[in-house]
Amino acid sequence: MKSKLSFLTLLLIPCLSFTQSPAEDEIRFQAAVEWLENKLDYIYYDNAGEQWWTNTFYINKSNEITIKHIASDRPQTSNIKDKTYTIRKFRIQDINPSNLKVTEIKESRGRIVKGQMLELRTYDFQDLIHKSINNRKASSTSFLYLSFPETLIDSLSNYAEIVKSKFEDAISASIQIYSSDKNKNIETVFQVLLGSYQSINGTKWESENIKPHVLKVDRGNGKIEYFGYNAEDSNFYLLSISEEGLKISDFSILEGERIKLLSQPKSDSIQIDTPHSFKMGGQTFFRQ
Repeated sequence: MKSKLSFLTLLLIPCLSFTQSPAEDEIRFQAAVEWLENKLDYIYYDNAGEQWWTNTFYINKSNEITIKHIASDRPQTSNIKDKTYTIRKFRIQDINPSNLKVTEIKESRGRIVKGQMLELRTYDFQDLIHKSINNRKASSTSFLYLSFPETLIDSLSNYAEIVKSKFEDAISASIQIYSSDKNKNIETVFQVLLGSYQSINGTKWESENIKPHVLKVDRGNGKIEYFGYNAEDSNFYLLSISEEGLKISDFSILEGERIKLLSQPKSDSIQIDTPHSFKMGGQTFFRQ
């Protein structure tokens, strides 16, 4: 403890999830993407623009998604020369599942027709959705809209919501983090806990690096907090400074498939789920 306090003087965190395995994640991922490949291959008509739109979805072995939209004056595009096709490519891991949103569309406007629309966004709104139009590179974006016309919604209740849930399943299954060797686990903990997070009920976790293996944390509770790793004791700690004084909670890594830290005494835990989410204090935090 003394060495820990002297170390910090120089400078002047959970919840459990259901058990899962890599094999189960792969099954869940394959089921979701196969559904998407079948259900995101459809044709619809835009009355306002008097155009047919063909939508296709494909994912390769590297988990890169290709979504193609073809605009033409007829529903069958194979022998049509006068057509425009827009291709968007992105890694499924770059889509933020907590930001997927379904919107009701009351009036057609180009490719987005009356019915419902699903919005996909990348983490931190990075331009990681790469676009080309008729083989010419276009500006990359941080968003993608999928249109679901009324005819599709009528054929399958809650069509857009089901597509949304399948994307959530595929993304989640593809990015789950499992325990590795000690040094890699330590690095993974700091990589994940660095940045801006928020839970569903609005609780925040914002952190910044102040030196190797030490994060300054703001949880909106009025305390000055540091999360770090003490190599001498081989454990993590969360140090809080408030009007009540100084409090230090020690965390040790539990053995198991997941990277889970348990405090001593056993009152709190931190579980690393994905590169963009973790559980703490009975809440799941998502990267913003």
